[in-house]
Amino acid sequence: MRPQPTFATLPSGLKLHYRVQGNPHGPWVVLLNGLLSDTTMWAGVLPGLMGRYRVLTFDSRGQGKSDAPEAGPYPTALMAAEAKALFGVLGVERPWLVGLSNGSAMSLELLSAHPGAFAGAVLTSAMPRIDFAMALKAEHWARCLEVGGPLMQFDAVAPFLWGDAFLEARHGVLRAYHQVVTGGAGKPMHGNLHQIRGILGWDIRERLSLIQNPVLMLSGAEDLLTPPWKCLETAQRIPGSRFEVVPGIGHAYPVEDPKGFVARIRNFMDKVDAGFGR
Repeated sequence: MRPQPTFATLPSGLKLHYRVQGNPHGPWVVLLNGLLSDTTMWAGVLPGLMGRYRVLTFDSRGQGKSDAPEAGPYPTALMAAEAKALFGVLGVERPWLVGLSNGSAMSLELLSAHPGAFAGAVLTSAMPRIDFAMALKAEHWARCLEVGGPLMQFDAVAPFLWGDAFLEARHGVLRAYHQVVTGGAGKPMHGNLHQIRGILGWDIRERLSLIQNPVLMLSGAEDLLTPPWKCLETAQRIPGSRFEVVPGIGHAYPVEDPKGFVARIRNFMDKVDAGFGR
C-alpha cells in the first residue's frame, strides 16, 4: 500500500506536500526537485541514503501535490524561502542539501542567504544565472506547454535533458512520466508555467562568494541544457568548492544513474562528516 501524502502548512498559508524517510536518528538530507518534477524523481536515489540519513523530499509550489497559487510567476528566491520555512515547520536542522537544476538554484539561494546553516551541499546542473540562451529555451518550453500541452513541451525539452543513450532507450517511458507529473492533458497548466517563467532573470553570481559550506558541484558531460562550462563558473565563484564532470550523463544525473549518483555524493558527504574538509 502506498503511504498517504503528508502536508505542512507554512506561516504564509501555503500547503506543501512532503515526506520524511530513512534513519530517524541520522543527519538530515534534503532533496530539492528540478522544474516540472516532483518527489518521485528521487525514487532511485532514496535506497542509498535512507540507511544512514533522515531524508526529506518535498514538492515546491506548483509541483506534485503542493499548492499551485494562481498568481505567478514563482521566482526561484521565493521557492527557496518557502523551503526554509518548511524546514522550520518540520524541525529540520543543519541538513545536507542535494539539488538538481532549479533545485540546485534554490540551494544556492539558501546557502548564500544563510551561511553556515547547512552541513554542505551536492548540486547537479547548477548554472549561476539564467542567461539569454537559457531564457529563450524556457520561454519556448512555456509556449509549447500553452499550445500543445505536456507532450509537446516534453518533445521540446527532452533532447536537452538526457544523455543520448538514456533518452533513446527510455523515450516512451520518460514521455509518459512527464505527462503524469505535469498533470496530464486537460489539467490546469498555470503551476507549471509559473515554475518555468519564475526562473527568468535569476542571477546569483555576486552572492556565491558568501557561501561557507562544503559544496560538490556535479555536471553531466552530455548536459546540453546546463553545460559543464557554464556550471564551472558557479563552482569557481564558491570558495573551496569541488567540481566534477560525469562522463556519459546528461542533465538529470540522479535519474539517469541513481546508484552512481549516490556513490559520488556519499563519498563526498562521508569525508566531510568525518572531518576531512572539502
